[in-house]
Amino acid sequence: MPLRSTILLSLSAATLLAQSPVLDLAPVSVVATGEEESVIKQPLSVSVKEKKEIELDQVIFQKDLLNSLSGVRIEQTGSIFGHMTSIRMPVNTGPYYLFMQDGIPVQSSGFFNHNGLAYTTFGSATSAEVLKGAGTALYGSDAVAAVVNIKSLAAPANERETILDAMGGSYGYGSLSVETSAPTGEESGYRASAKALHSDGWRDHTASERAELNFRYDTALNDENLIKVIFNASKTEAEQADSFNDYKNIEEGSKAASDDPNYFKALELTDVKRKFDYARVSAELSNYSYENLEMTFTPYLRYNRNRYVATWNANLPRNDNKLATVGLLQKNRYDASWGRIIGGIDLEYTKSDLKYIQDFDLNVTSWGRTTTYLAGDLYDYTVDYIAVAPYIHTDVDLDKALTASFGLRFDYNRYDYKNNLAPDSYDASGKYFRPADRTDNFSHLSPKFSLSYRPYEDTNIYLRYANGFRIPQASRLYSMQKGYEEVSLDPETSNTFEMGFKKMFGAKSYTEIAAYYMTIDDTIVRYRNDITGDYYYANGGSTVHRGIEFTLAAQMSEEWSTKLAYSYSRHNYDDDPKYGSNELSQAPNHLGNLRLIYAPVSVKGLRLMGEYQYVGPYWTDDAHDGGRYEGYSIGNLKADYRHDAHWRFFAKVTNITDEKYASRARYGWGKTDYTPGDPREFFAGLAYKW
Repeated sequence: MPLRSTILLSLSAATLLAQSPVLDLAPVSVVATGEEESVIKQPLSVSVKEKKEIELDQVIFQKDLLNSLSGVRIEQTGSIFGHMTSIRMPVNTGPYYLFMQDGIPVQSSGFFNHNGLAYTTFGSATSAEVLKGAGTALYGSDAVAAVVNIKSLAAPANERETILDAMGGSYGYGSLSVETSAPTGEESGYRASAKALHSDGWRDHTASERAELNFRYDTALNDENLIKVIFNASKTEAEQADSFNDYKNIEEGSKAASDDPNYFKALELTDVKRKFDYARVSAELSNYSYENLEMTFTPYLRYNRNRYVATWNANLPRNDNKLATVGLLQKNRYDASWGRIIGGIDLEYTKSDLKYIQDFDLNVTSWGRTTTYLAGDLYDYTVDYIAVAPYIHTDVDLDKALTASFGLRFDYNRYDYKNNLAPDSYDASGKYFRPADRTDNFSHLSPKFSLSYRPYEDTNIYLRYANGFRIPQASRLYSMQKGYEEVSLDPETSNTFEMGFKKMFGAKSYTEIAAYYMTIDDTIVRYRNDITGDYYYANGGSTVHRGIEFTLAAQMSEEWSTKLAYSYSRHNYDDDPKYGSNELSQAPNHLGNLRLIYAPVSVKGLRLMGEYQYVGPYWTDDAHDGGRYEGYSIGNLKADYRHDAHWRFFAKVTNITDEKYASRARYGWGKTDYTPGDPREFFAGLAYKW
């Protein structure tokens, strides 16, 4: 397609989107290869959620955006916008997921934050994509179990428009957002949005505030060069509640912040909050100077800051980690009569500055020992991180119906660590060890292969293999404790084997089923010292992850449509030195989400949705000492009414039966921690467009 036509189509995309149904039965994705193409053509498992469905969900939290996708489970933590993720893995805090916004990672691989989706502007997302399993050749460390891409803004409109959106709800929730777009020339335009929200929280000490800002500018320099500039920023500050140990508090719907006296002592001593700051600017230059060749250069600057009080540590240390990044994504696509080649190189440099601080003197008695902590720095170090990764991906059409894809990626990662305290020293408690300056290097070669058979345009049967890896995190390498000074960590490696079937039944329904088997070797496992009670990390054996994911979306009639997302999975250790072949904790075998959507012909513009969500039982600890938690199921009702070209009204009721449940249950230290799920809540809002 000529560049001029591509730009004009892009500028009008937002207007055309308004005419589409809620469910997209022919989804399009860019996450696999950076190229926009129909999901049914791709030989891998990728789930997509588009703007109309996102609008009906009225997204407040990350779980609202993603939990309707098969095999995807996001659970919010006690810090409100903090979250844990489960995609082909148990719910965990490990770096097994690559979180991106607009195709660019939101954090460096060496400094993974499990709350990474909080950096994105998910509350104003226009689409979301999840590539399940190890990533394609375009993605390196952390793309072990999934790649999650959040799209911030649609293309600029072809005529000026502004949308004002306000929403209120239970427990002092309120949000206000504005979005504006306009052309600035024949082949250029901008779109910008801002959003702010506040909530008092349904539990004590769970007030939160959050702001998001997005800007996009598209322009054509000439017939051969297109530029897209994107700026994203988010700021989050949230009070942090604790879990409960007595399940009666769950059953009675207690609004207390905790039932642990130590938590309330912590509130007297320090400011128990979680704070995230994020900003990124990128400029994508696409060049079409050569026939059948597109070259893309995307330099970017990024800033992350993560602050919290580690309430899970008895001495209540305060973490402050700042990261400044400069990077470049360079990608080329060459189209040939026999297929295509996609290749390029990713470059990134990150400067990390971490301080782990004891703000006050404190005596802590644990496991029959009293330890004295003195105010001062526990850790204070900087890390210069470099990542270099060339890659190539090739699609070869063996005949009209059969396509083979080959991928290869080489990653080189280097940490240059500098300790700002005395080398090889301990803090006053003797617990925290600060190693001397050193350099660590990691490299990995990741092969990929897939075979796609498409006997008809509406059918795809595929096989896929993908190797992935994740490097040890800087905090695991340099934030060390006494007794484990000599522990060294190797990268984890994974192998994903997958087979899948995709089918469109005319314009009425779309179905996808994927079966996978994934192994992870040299798993970095958290162990507990049975004598001191201290936790430490070490490479263990292997883990095995297998399952089936199923998606069905159907337009049953002019008024009724439905969507079912279901997954069955099992996750086990494989000859681990401590856990043997136990099933991993935090890993329900069954996940389900069912949506029924009604759009009555008699009330044009009205959409009603009933939603059922199910999380099955799971083990609460890896040793299986704490037994299994029963899981939970809840229902939601959502409505959206577009009155005319200007006014839109929307509302939702979550957890309509006011179920009392734990969104997460974990056993450790001889007790079970239960994170309470949200009670029944009501939200309503309106939007005006001019």
